[in-house]
Parts: sequence; C-alpha cells; structure tokens
Amino acid sequence: MIDSKTGWLHERLGTLVLWALLIGFESAGQIASKVGGDQLGQMDFTLHWLLAVADNPGVWVAIACYIGAFFVWMLILRRSSLSLAFPLSSLVFVGVLLGSWLGLGEQISVLHWVGVAVIMGGVALLAEGEQT
Repeated sequence: MIDSKTGWLHERLGTLVLWALLIGFESAGQIASKVGGDQLGQMDFTLHWLLAVADNPGVWVAIACYIGAFFVWMLILRRSSLSLAFPLSSLVFVGVLLGSWLGLGEQISVLHWVGVAVIMGGVALLAEGEQT
C-alpha cells in the first residue's frame, strides 16, 4: 500500500506529472479561449454576446481547463516555494506557443523560437539553483 506521505505524488515523478498537468491545462485553456473567441467573432458587449459566450463550447473547455489548472497549482504550491514555482510556470508560454503552432497552424517566427529557448534555459537554471 502506498503511504500518502511517501506515495508517487510526493516524489519526483509526482512533481513532473503535476507540472505537465499544469502546463497542459493552462496551455489548453489559452488555446480554447482563442478558439472560442474566434467562433464568437466581432460582437458588441451586450446580453446577446453574453448568451453566445455561455453557449460556446470553446469557452466551456477553457473554463474547465482553468479549474483543473487551479487545483493542480494548489498541489504544486503545497510542495514548492512560490519563488521557484511562479517562474517555472512560465513554461506555459512554451506550451501555448507550441499549441498555437501545432493546433492552430499559426506561423511562429525565429525570434519566438529563440524566446522559447531562453525561457527553457532560464527554467533549467532555476531548477539547478534549487538543487544546490
């Protein structure tokens, strides 16, 4: 039987799973928001617009993703310092960029890819600094 204090969720694998879930939920939420917004098109902020938003599947997927991300974030913060966890959450930028490119067919410039490399390098430095 897995002890709740030493189970997989409290070990390194659990940490990686939580981070993957957070990045996945947050990235999917952003992409779903984009899709939902595109489906709504240009509308004035009226009751009709609010009803259209409430009836849009992309909006509901985004809300579900943000709720999932909230609970995963709470689990991450229980085991990490905010000073490390918050900068690491910038990996969501990488997830959104990749999702935009792969899922939405957006063109990504070389400068954006350089930015991804800088973010990943910064995350690697933060993680290394935490271990020493």
